[in-house]
Amino acid sequence: MKVIMVLSLSLLLLFSACGNKEPEETDVFVSAVASDPFEKAFSQFRSSLDEEEYLKAFMSLHSSLRLFWEKTPLLLNNVQFVKNDDNTFGIYEPREGDSFRIDEPIYLYIEPIGYAIKENPKSLYEFGFFADFTIESEGGKVLGGQKDFAKLDFKSWNFNTEITLTFTYTISGLEPGKYKIVTLVGDKFSDKKATTENWVSIL
Repeated sequence: MKVIMVLSLSLLLLFSACGNKEPEETDVFVSAVASDPFEKAFSQFRSSLDEEEYLKAFMSLHSSLRLFWEKTPLLLNNVQFVKNDDNTFGIYEPREGDSFRIDEPIYLYIEPIGYAIKENPKSLYEFGFFADFTIESEGGKVLGGQKDFAKLDFKSWNFNTEITLTFTYTISGLEPGKYKIVTLVGDKFSDKKATTENWVSIL
């Protein structure tokens, strides 16, 4: 982008020398907007907002979000223990503390960001995840786990960026103590992966 802006400025200076016209800052800004999709979306947002065309402004913001979604790695946001697995985005019951009884289900709530979203021939958006987990001792020794313990597929008529994952772990055969659950979440339609580590105390 810096190179494009420098080239644009050089051309403007050349035209100025020929036509005796001072280059305007807005000309350089327009050149930058034309070369940067984020700047273009932000410019459209500002223009629509100034004109009080709020739906157009919203769509411009959503366009920026889609650009971000394609560039960011997979991120795991708002990871926490919850009381059950009946959750939707932003609607859940947080669980206090990290202590669990032997054989008590452990529910882990996650809001993923940046997963690949693919539009199919029917204009439905598809996305999905797989997950592996291991459980480790305080000293870092792997005591068990499971590969592909979760496979989740989604379809939506919208470019849906508000999805929640709730993983359920049932741990048995461990002595009382502190353990680390390591969960790797992978993206179905790309090579993006992310890991979360969560400590639990087994009573």
